[in-house]
Amino acid sequence: MIAALLMVISFSELWQRATRETSSYAANARGVKQYAQKKFADAEQSFGTAAKTQPSAAHAFNLGTTQIAAGRREEGATTLGKAMADPSLKAGALYNRGNAALAAKSFDYAIRDYTEALKLRPHDLNIKRNLEIAQIQKQQQQQSDSGQSQNQQGSNSNRQKPAPKSMGEGQQTTPSEGGESQLDSLLRSVQQQEQEELARMKRQRAGRQKVGW
Repeated sequence: MIAALLMVISFSELWQRATRETSSYAANARGVKQYAQKKFADAEQSFGTAAKTQPSAAHAFNLGTTQIAAGRREEGATTLGKAMADPSLKAGALYNRGNAALAAKSFDYAIRDYTEALKLRPHDLNIKRNLEIAQIQKQQQQQSDSGQSQNQQGSNSNRQKPAPKSMGEGQQTTPSEGGESQLDSLLRSVQQQEQEELARMKRQRAGRQKVGW
């Protein structure tokens, strides 16, 4: 009786294991197909089911890679960390995680992962190329940041030193001596003409009084 019970339990465990492996295999195969069709959200769900049903470094690799492709870079990088437990997957996981860092412009992390991956695959041209791209983009970012900093400093310097104002903007100009003498001369001329006109009018009135008698 006890032996029979043990056999039933053992058979049940084998059946569950076989069912679990079949379900995991089917979910993984479905995820591979969906990934090829660029249905990353569906592929992530399928690979997630496979990883949950039967956790393994291979399933973590597929899930992490798909999460990165779906735009969930941080989560994908964390999942790929689990895949690195398998030495045969470590270089690929580092490469994919480096790609996620490069896409996020985290150049230091990308360079670190590519460098580690290149140690495992020294002849991999894709890793070499992406490492060079990350290094170049990091250098360009540093040059851009340096240029912006210099421009900011120059802008602050310009604000501290007031720009010279053009003539007439908040500045008073004293009239030139020549201009002042011309004005006085004009006034004197007008006054002289008025005096001459008054004198002439007086002479005319005096003349009229004498004529007629």
